Amino acid sequence: MLKLEVLNTAFKGKRFRWKDGLTVGSGPQATIRAQHQDLADLHIRFYNDAGKPMVEVIGKGARLYVNGHDVMRSALRHQDEIAVGPLRFKVVDQSMMSSASLRLDQLVDQLEAEPIDEVHDFAKEDLFYLTTKDSSLRNRVSFSIPSKDRFIEQAQVFLARLVKQSSAKESQVEGFMTCAKELILNAHRHGHKYDESKTIVIRYRDLGPKVQLTIEDEGPGFDHHAIIDAVKHKGAAQSARERYQAGGFGGLGFQLITKMSEELAYTEPGNKVTFSVSKEPKKPS
Repeated sequence: MLKLEVLNTAFKGKRFRWKDGLTVGSGPQATIRAQHQDLADLHIRFYNDAGKPMVEVIGKGARLYVNGHDVMRSALRHQDEIAVGPLRFKVVDQSMMSSASLRLDQLVDQLEAEPIDEVHDFAKEDLFYLTTKDSSLRNRVSFSIPSKDRFIEQAQVFLARLVKQSSAKESQVEGFMTCAKELILNAHRHGHKYDESKTIVIRYRDLGPKVQLTIEDEGPGFDHHAIIDAVKHKGAAQSARERYQAGGFGGLGFQLITKMSEELAYTEPGNKVTFSVSKEPKKPS
């Protein structure tokens, strides 16, 4: 299955499925619309030619660039980059992606498809009591907390109780809580800059074989791609040192999270993160 990943604009990182007949332009008939002087009403069209995904120019005087080349028509392949007026896309063929990348992609799709649910006010409601009365809340509960140390500590105790009740193994409970504590504190310290007037929203899900947590703050976000790449390629200590010198954060904490979590996905601009941890430890290969 092909997807188109947005490389710029406010939707950077967003992926949507390629389909026959998809159009890009500035007019109301275009499937993907953007107002720009360099875009025709209907600028390009994606189509299927005997099972081969294609893209072509359909607007008068329109220009299309594939991998930097000015073309009228082109077949599409994994990692091709498309420029249409001010818009930039990358072609992603899921059959060419690693299993780890696929898991992240599936996690993002799951988040987008998840229905909106009630967000409880942790500071005003007794969720410890409510979860004893309503067993469904032990599997799926969302709540908000003031960005204050005492509520963060209470929320961590509440999450520890939930995950221990989920039948997760002790080592997996520890891994889950390590990730949860690190990411909630990041929201308070770095997302909110210790601003206690702001709120953190936490969503807990028991998904059967794994437990999942989403943490969302009111901060402006950050370049999570750069930090995670630095941890992978430079090592945690060097990454942490460079980020500290630049006035940022990251490195050691992110190495722990990426090591302990099965999945880790940020939603742009970087103020919402979801991770999951398996209830059973991985079997040694």
